[in-house]
Amino acid sequence: MDPFFSTWTSSSLSKQHHFTSPASVDFNTWGLGSTTRLAIYGVTIVLAASFLLLQRFLSGDPFFPRADYRSYNIVNRKLFLELYDADELPKAPIEELRGEAQKGPYGTRLRFAWIQASCFGGLVSVNAALLILRCLRGEIIIDEVAELVYWTFLSTLFLYRFYPNPYRPTLQTLTSVGSLVPLLLIMERDILPKLLLHPSRERLLDVRTGWVVYTRLGLTLAIGILALATPRVWYPVDPSAGSEPTPEQVASPFSYAISYYWIESIIRIAYRRDVEVEDLPPIPDYDRGKLWSRMIANHQRSTTFWTLLSLMKYELLLMTLFSFLIGATQFIWPLSMKHLLAYIEGSSQPVITPWAFVMGMFLGPLLGGVAWEAYVFQSNRVGIRVKAALTQSLLEKTLKIRFTADSVSKEEKKNTAKTDKGKGDKTEPEEDHQKSRVGRINNLMSSDLAQLSSARDFFLVFGSVPIEILFSMIFLYGLLGWSSIVGVAMMIVTMIIPGILAKLLAKVQRRTRLASDARIEAMTETLNSVRIIKFFGMEKVFLSRIREKRETELWLSFLSMVYTLGFYTVSHLLPIINMIVTFGIYTEVMKLPLTPSIAFTSISLFEILSHQFSWVSHVTRSLISAFIAFDRVDKFLIEEEELERVEQIEGTAKREIGPYLKNATLSWSMPGSGTDDGFRLASIDVECVYGGLTVIAGPVGSGKSSFLLGLLEEMRLLNGERFLPRGDGVAYVAQTAWLQSLTIKDNILFGSPYEEKRYNAVLEACGLSEDIEKLDAGDLTEVGEQGVTLSGGQKARLALARAVYSPAQTVLLDDVLSALDAGTSKLVFEKCIKGEVLAGRTVVLVTHHLSLVSPAAKKIIVLANGRVVSDSSPEALSDDAIELLRENEEADIVTNDVALVELVEQPIEAIVPEAKPKNSGKLVAEEARNKGRVPKKLVFEYLRYFGPLIITLVLVFISMLDKVVDLVDTFYIGLWSNEYSKPGPVDVKWWLSVYAALLIGTSIFNTLVYSIWYFFAWVGARRIHEELVSAVLYSPIRFFDTTPVGRIINRLSNDIAALDNNLGAYVNIVLDQLLDIVFRAVVMTGLLPAFFFPTVLVSFFGIACGELYVRAQIGVKRIISVKESPLISHFGDTISGIVTIRAFSCQERFREENIKRIDDFTQPNEVNYNLNRWIGIRTSVCTSIIGAAAGIIALTTKGSSPGMIGFSMSNALAFSSSILFAVRYFNLLEVELNSFERVKEYIEMKQEPSSRPEAEPPAAWPTQGDLKVTELSVKYSEDGPEVLNKISFEIKPSERVGIVGRTGAGKSSLALSLLRFTEISNGSIVINGLDVQKINLEALRQRVTIIPQDPVLFSGTIRTNLDPFGGLDDTELQAALDGSGLAGDKMDGVDSGIASAATSGTATPTEAESSAAPKNKKIGLDTQITSGGGNLSQGQRQLLAFARALIRRSKLVIFDEATSSTDLKTDERIQETIRTSFPDSTLITIAHRLRTVMSFDRIIVLDNLGNGGEIVEFDIPLNLLQNPEGMLYNLARKSGEFDELLKLAKDGVEAR
Repeated sequence: MDPFFSTWTSSSLSKQHHFTSPASVDFNTWGLGSTTRLAIYGVTIVLAASFLLLQRFLSGDPFFPRADYRSYNIVNRKLFLELYDADELPKAPIEELRGEAQKGPYGTRLRFAWIQASCFGGLVSVNAALLILRCLRGEIIIDEVAELVYWTFLSTLFLYRFYPNPYRPTLQTLTSVGSLVPLLLIMERDILPKLLLHPSRERLLDVRTGWVVYTRLGLTLAIGILALATPRVWYPVDPSAGSEPTPEQVASPFSYAISYYWIESIIRIAYRRDVEVEDLPPIPDYDRGKLWSRMIANHQRSTTFWTLLSLMKYELLLMTLFSFLIGATQFIWPLSMKHLLAYIEGSSQPVITPWAFVMGMFLGPLLGGVAWEAYVFQSNRVGIRVKAALTQSLLEKTLKIRFTADSVSKEEKKNTAKTDKGKGDKTEPEEDHQKSRVGRINNLMSSDLAQLSSARDFFLVFGSVPIEILFSMIFLYGLLGWSSIVGVAMMIVTMIIPGILAKLLAKVQRRTRLASDARIEAMTETLNSVRIIKFFGMEKVFLSRIREKRETELWLSFLSMVYTLGFYTVSHLLPIINMIVTFGIYTEVMKLPLTPSIAFTSISLFEILSHQFSWVSHVTRSLISAFIAFDRVDKFLIEEEELERVEQIEGTAKREIGPYLKNATLSWSMPGSGTDDGFRLASIDVECVYGGLTVIAGPVGSGKSSFLLGLLEEMRLLNGERFLPRGDGVAYVAQTAWLQSLTIKDNILFGSPYEEKRYNAVLEACGLSEDIEKLDAGDLTEVGEQGVTLSGGQKARLALARAVYSPAQTVLLDDVLSALDAGTSKLVFEKCIKGEVLAGRTVVLVTHHLSLVSPAAKKIIVLANGRVVSDSSPEALSDDAIELLRENEEADIVTNDVALVELVEQPIEAIVPEAKPKNSGKLVAEEARNKGRVPKKLVFEYLRYFGPLIITLVLVFISMLDKVVDLVDTFYIGLWSNEYSKPGPVDVKWWLSVYAALLIGTSIFNTLVYSIWYFFAWVGARRIHEELVSAVLYSPIRFFDTTPVGRIINRLSNDIAALDNNLGAYVNIVLDQLLDIVFRAVVMTGLLPAFFFPTVLVSFFGIACGELYVRAQIGVKRIISVKESPLISHFGDTISGIVTIRAFSCQERFREENIKRIDDFTQPNEVNYNLNRWIGIRTSVCTSIIGAAAGIIALTTKGSSPGMIGFSMSNALAFSSSILFAVRYFNLLEVELNSFERVKEYIEMKQEPSSRPEAEPPAAWPTQGDLKVTELSVKYSEDGPEVLNKISFEIKPSERVGIVGRTGAGKSSLALSLLRFTEISNGSIVINGLDVQKINLEALRQRVTIIPQDPVLFSGTIRTNLDPFGGLDDTELQAALDGSGLAGDKMDGVDSGIASAATSGTATPTEAESSAAPKNKKIGLDTQITSGGGNLSQGQRQLLAFARALIRRSKLVIFDEATSSTDLKTDERIQETIRTSFPDSTLITIAHRLRTVMSFDRIIVLDNLGNGGEIVEFDIPLNLLQNPEGMLYNLARKSGEFDELLKLAKDGVEAR
């Protein structure tokens, strides 16, 4: 919401204001003489000429430039110099008179210029004729001569505009401003005396009459009007950019700053249809992210605050000026009202006609509204620029910082220290916050930058508040004498109380912010691991974890509300108490009567003071939040540690030498730091072969990946030297492939130009051609977030293709072969690593496949425990190195020539919706936007979350009481003031005591009403969040494949924040305004019916404007809500791939993409703010008309007491304001209901079947792992094609069955169907006698275990990962850990755990990972696990997944075999665990390596024959291998391991 949406009149015009001026001027006798007028004309001419000459002197441009010297290339000089050097500025820039708004041969500017020239000529002619006439009459001609000279001077300057010269803008300004001088003098001399009630004879004699006066007045006004209506000239920031001006940039001054008519194109479109992105006007070039990111870099200061202050000092100065005008215009209405009421009650005789006061009542709200909207327009512009610049700054910093163990900001270290001292559970949000810098960056961008914009409120306080307080005090003294000094003094003294409350509030807000960070981070981790959560039926566990975070956030939010209410209540009560004291002194001590004029005026002044002090308290709270945000941003931008980038010596970069480390020692952490785990690459002295293949080998945890990252400067260089030839380009493939959510083609190109021949060669070399041919959209298929639609092997080959396609001379490959099966590894090695596509390039390859790659290697570097064991050619390897490598050789090395086939199937955890149009390739659709108006019934649906209907009725009832109490306050003042018009004494004590009780009671009751509303809104937000999280977690798994995590997080952060903070308040305000309308209408109709009719008529106009506004606003707000997600997603994408991005040196491209997305988000935001200005100024016009109508009715009404007239006028104005604000806030309510609508959309989306008591299986089920599948056909979606076609088989208890088949045969589809992750269209699945479709999903998934290919672990401990439900004792957990073979292992996270397999793609440990891995710590139940299990090796994660299965004691276990980076030793442990750990369980293994299942009892062979996967063979392995016609036989033959497989099958038969 626009924080400045409420106009300045929201409080000051809702009450009656009228008071006396402390001093006055006798306008009856005062007037300017001829000498003074002559001096004014002369000074104006001198100033204008001097200004023109000064500009000539400073610029050096001639007044009459020659044709060859003229330049029509105009630029915004100040901003141009932010992008270019001064010598590139155009010389003598001349703006074209026609400008940008031309129509036909003569533009609007030129046409208006000729009309203005005619007006100037007319004025010269009229003054010349009058001069001649006066000369002929023999009259004094001094004034006519002065005017003729003045108009001749201005006409000359204006006509000079028609000559091409660089001073056209100055001439336009000088002539426009100069024409105001004679206008004001005409008003003073000829118009003002006619408005005086008793002008002196001298003034009347000086007045000029006749047609000449009105002709000059009309022509002068025409010049000014035309100047305001002339379209402005666009001064581009960067003329070479080729952009076009926006309507804002060429709008006339009146349209730009007063009427905001230039935004009406959106209003007109919205009236006819829904607003689309294409309808929005482009961003002005002076607001673009690229410009402001450059400017913030050019003007860097010690802190972000001082940087922004120096950068935007002129904008902030203009805001301060507008705030002064707001404060000054605030008093026009009450001053006019005071004199009008004084005239009506006869207490004073005005100098000027009372109709002038009516005009003041019209102009006051209008001028104040113009000043307010101008201030808000400028402040919103500052806010947009700040957010754009700092968002880009956050990305710039992110691209530079170190994502390693001890790269922790000072703030985090301080918080950690505090936590260690034992603050208890209350500091848990801080702890969670420290665990993820990724979450911290996202929260900085989303919430903290939004808080920074609230700092701009200070300039409103700085400008308007002092003026209003000063004037209020002066007027109060004029009314109440010295008693007012006592009241104001008390007010100043008691200001310390809100200050104390503000300090407490700041602490709570800081804790609330951290709690929100913790909740969003927990939700992010949950969403990133949602598949494994659903596999294990752990939704309730994670719902509980998120609920715990939410409860902490809600409690702190509630506490913040309590402090806020106390803050506002005290701020409101203090002026009331001070006012009561003042009235008491005035009536009891000074013994003076409290007349209607004094009573209403004093209350109005104290109301202004109260409003100002409340505003100060509000701004203080906003400033506290802003400076907290400034502090957090500074701690990131300034204190975060950056990587050391060594500038390469020019000559060195060009020499043909490979990457090297010379006597280098590298570490992830600073030695001796708390996060130092002791790992080092120590005394490394090696050089990779330039133009050839260098292989890095060694056991798991030896430092192979760290070696590559050390070359990439991601590790700290403690001593020695390192060199990486970046000049010729570097490409890098991480161990865990990082991919963007783009098409296959875009991922491969990665910003490089498309060359078809090279592109096809890379596809062929990486074995991707066949995969792409199988896709309907080919290489235009989107891969989804983190490559979700691809198998592990496909992701690895796609990342490899990206590196190979790049023109980089140096290619670093981290274990890319491990994710591939034997045949594909051979293909990739032969055609890619050893092939033409990498010929002549420097390739550094980390691998366990040494026997495969060694024949092509020029050098093999063997590492162990962070040290070099061997550095030599393959032939010269030492015996120790050979022995070390033999122990850790990859389990499935293929050295002989084999036919190439891949068995790895796309894991169907990534379910692609088949309902997509064929050949679209689109996986992630654009975020849906609702069309049309937001349904009003959403308000009632929202209120249902408050509780039963009785709750809503109670809220309405207390709101009605609140309105009655407000009316009683004002009515009581009218009764009190009327007492003084009656004979007899007035019991002041009684009236004052009752009034004091009413005011204090009203304030307390208002607080109570607001508290009740807030409490139930708080309850509603709690329930909505609970339902939203539950709906998301229980959504079908396909939802997560087609919906980016950033989009879901957007609903859980921004939309939930809108419900937490705004929606309930807006419902309350709208109801409050509607009740206000009803009650005031009844009161006015009863007292003065004439007030009602003009108010209603004007309100109809306001309602019409509101209707037009909301049509446009809703559409724009919906665009905003879907434009922020891509920005958040890109930020997250950049963070997760930071090492790859830095390795490719493509940071600039990601910066530019981020700027583009910033601009895409800024565009609808600017339109949103500008629409608010459009409706705001029209609301001010309506209020002005109502004010004037109220004055007219008051002036013409006879027979009513002044007190009742004042009360009725106050209600008339408040009534109109209530209608207008009801329209306005109802519009805002609709806008915020969009967030509720988006949340509700997720709440109501399709869910997996919920649990039912009757569908709960017996507690001991399944007692055996027998499985019967009958005629099973499944789909991924109800309207999609079948992926399994009528398959039937039966598996006996404790049987071990393997599933094999080609890619696309349906192996994983079958496995997931057993857990009901697909749509079963036919047949049945029966496990131990129960049909899986007839039992609860959670029970099924908790009792049937799946061990996925890439096991995902959660942050916490080994204990919480094994037993998330917390129902088992440590003895059972330790037994499972021992049974898996993992107990006693050392942490391998330095090498294998460098990246979180699920999320990072960076191959760099996070701070949490290293901090969770103490030196040489062995794995036990209390071992800390980071998000995704990043501090464990892949093999250890796999073994821990087995331990999970052992804990569950499932009788049916599904194992999706991993093809990860495991050496022989680890692979043997995994295979041994499979053989020994599940003796009583049925084991179904999806095999990616045939050798894994050759010793199994039976094998199912699947193949897709065109109608989905079907069973083509099902028998014992030996029988299948002895069938030459069978499919398994052919697969075994093609693998190159047939004899070994046959032996394994025979051994299996003998073992049984």
